[in-house]
Amino acid sequence: MHRIKLTLACSLLLLVGVSMAVTNFVILPFWVGDVLVREGRSLQRFLVAASSAAGEHDPQSPPAAVQSFLNDNPEACIYWQGTFYPRHSANLAPCQQELPPLLSAAERSKTVQSSSAAITLPDLVGVGHLYVALPDTPFGVVAAGMPLAQALGPLWAKERVIAVYLAFNAIILIALAFFRFLRAYVLPIDRMVESVENYQGDGLRTLLTGKSTNELGQLSRSIEAMVARIEADKEKLTQAVGELAAKNRLLHDNQAEMIRTEKLASVGRLAAGLAHEIGNPLSVAQGYVQLLGMGQCAEQDRDEYLAKTLQELQRMDTLIRRLLDYARSGQGVATRVDAHVALAGIVEDLATQPFLKGIQLECRLQAQRCEVLADGEQLRQIILNCVLNAADAIDAAGRRSIGQITVATAQGTASDAGHSPLHITIADNGTGIPDALFGAVFDPFFTTKEPGAGTGLGLSVSLALVESMGGRMEAHSREGEGTTMLIALPMAAQDDAVEAK
Repeated sequence: MHRIKLTLACSLLLLVGVSMAVTNFVILPFWVGDVLVREGRSLQRFLVAASSAAGEHDPQSPPAAVQSFLNDNPEACIYWQGTFYPRHSANLAPCQQELPPLLSAAERSKTVQSSSAAITLPDLVGVGHLYVALPDTPFGVVAAGMPLAQALGPLWAKERVIAVYLAFNAIILIALAFFRFLRAYVLPIDRMVESVENYQGDGLRTLLTGKSTNELGQLSRSIEAMVARIEADKEKLTQAVGELAAKNRLLHDNQAEMIRTEKLASVGRLAAGLAHEIGNPLSVAQGYVQLLGMGQCAEQDRDEYLAKTLQELQRMDTLIRRLLDYARSGQGVATRVDAHVALAGIVEDLATQPFLKGIQLECRLQAQRCEVLADGEQLRQIILNCVLNAADAIDAAGRRSIGQITVATAQGTASDAGHSPLHITIADNGTGIPDALFGAVFDPFFTTKEPGAGTGLGLSVSLALVESMGGRMEAHSREGEGTTMLIALPMAAQDDAVEAK
């Protein structure tokens, strides 16, 4: 605001100064004209009086009145009976050059001639003269002249006084205008700036005192209305953020429930196959226990039966633990995982499942680097969902006898950030996905299976899990030829033992 005040003061000074100077220069020519007319008439009266009082005189010397006039006006000149009478010879040349045309005009027109109408601005600031020629006197045409500086001397003296008066008035007017403008505009703007800068979100105090009706008052009321709208919008935004946070929590809970539901559905199918797997070692263990219970076997046979019984029980324990590990609810923390080891274990567990009977499950692990940042249990769930979908697609196509599911890995192309992800693909030769349905494969509860045969959450949950690991999941399919699911996971840094997401 200090710069505005300085600019305002300078602008007012310039404006008032220029205005008064222009006013003075407009009025000055009228004053000069009045002085010249008055001095011209004075010269005319002098010539009339000198002609009346001179009588006969020696042409070689001027009359006494003329001599007295020259004594009183040292720089003046007189033309009398064809002779120029300047007191100083330096004034002779201007009279001889400038008076003849005026004398001729007076003699021709028989009227008083004055040079005041022909005086220009350079004459005023230079060495111009004021001349008056009087015809029809006893001595013929006579003339008198005086320097303009002498004629205008009193005016210039008064002009200096006027200039001082104008400067004083200008200072007074500038001060009054400045303080009036300061009070009417600058100070209210200062208050508005201070109020806006100190705004703390608890309302804005009145920007202008009183009920101002000028533009600043309108601006003040507009700012207050704007702040009121901002406060209202802020409250709405706070409320909306709260509602959004609540919906976010609900969405997170629903997502967790979807993941748990899909996992339970998958566990159910695994449990059905596990019942068959457990039945074989359980029957073998029961047979050995029966033999041991008969008490008729040799010591060596008893040891062999016990060892084989423990081996079968250990096999059942391993199968049950794997099922429990898979069904366990994890926290979803990404760690350093060897994808090849995890995929090989998943394929080994699924190879003997009844829902894959007759279908060839192949594992091709070809990536040079296989350590990724992922949650091991979630990765198992993703692969299981994809393999289950692939088996169902092969069944739907009636190709179980020639069905083939391939789990493979490859090194992805480096991204703009310089990181190459690990690509995991699960390919099948099932029915494929129709073009009309392709855009909805990742939608929750979308399924092409019969009612009760699937939840429609498998791919939706898998996509959410992959994206939570910082990866991406894509589907590539041709109707009637099969589907390939691509899972791209970020690689773990080579120099880190463990990295959390």
